[in-house]
Amino acid sequence: MSNPVCLFIIHELLCAALFYSVFCRAVRSCEKVRTDVRFSFFLLGVVACAGMAAPLVWQFRPSGFTSALLAAVTLVQVVTAKHWDKGVPDRFIKPGQCPVKRGECDGQN
Repeated sequence: MSNPVCLFIIHELLCAALFYSVFCRAVRSCEKVRTDVRFSFFLLGVVACAGMAAPLVWQFRPSGFTSALLAAVTLVQVVTAKHWDKGVPDRFIKPGQCPVKRGECDGQN
């Protein structure tokens, strides 16, 4: 997998998937979500966007290792997405704020 074009395509697809996963969490967040959580996702989104531009703007050449690291971070986002399917998990809500309103049958009342 040392083909530069193949690594470029993999890099771009992973950056886009990472950005999309951050976007999906961001649209479910509001001012009740802990600041450190929102900032972490914001920063991850900024880096994913920069990653998409890096090969074109700064002549960054993805390697097998950087692609594997990006794939691992993206996989974490994809796997943990199931915990966000009904909204922001209660543990990410600021202390003293009302938890996200849950439905009766989603098991998270």
